[in-house]
Amino acid sequence: MRRVTLLALIAAVVLPFSARAQGKADFSGTWTLDTAKSDPPPQGRGGGGGAGGGTQTIKQTASELSVSSEGRGGPQTMVYKLDGSESTNQVMGRGGAQSVKSTAKWDGSSLVIETTRDFQGTPITTKEVRRLDNGGKEMVIESTTQTPNGELKRKTVYTKS
Repeated sequence: MRRVTLLALIAAVVLPFSARAQGKADFSGTWTLDTAKSDPPPQGRGGGGGAGGGTQTIKQTASELSVSSEGRGGPQTMVYKLDGSESTNQVMGRGGAQSVKSTAKWDGSSLVIETTRDFQGTPITTKEVRRLDNGGKEMVIESTTQTPNGELKRKTVYTKS
């Protein structure tokens, strides 16, 4: 009888944690770049991707993720549909405003966002994998950008404010 009680107690404590770990993350909040834990930004032209620097303010609902940050031309907001369908956003580039197309889908508790933009007639694709670490106090974004000059990888870490 003691074993049954002990097993029931362990299950009552462990199962809620494992169920929560497999759920979808909530990225809502204000996030500040931690440069000490992040890779430096790529040098030169055509690099980067959606995981920029500074501060990101994120609002998340069951169907959308809205990421606001300071871009080249001022404040910028990217809105992603979380059902895997295509989202179109306007971003400021070297030649002015440009449309980018993205899809966002869940992979366990990580959010995978794939974005395609045109750079001088060449499509540039960036894949971002966002996840929460350190009990939700850190947001890690691992981005991989395919460019004509090769693949660029960058890890950025943000701390919740």
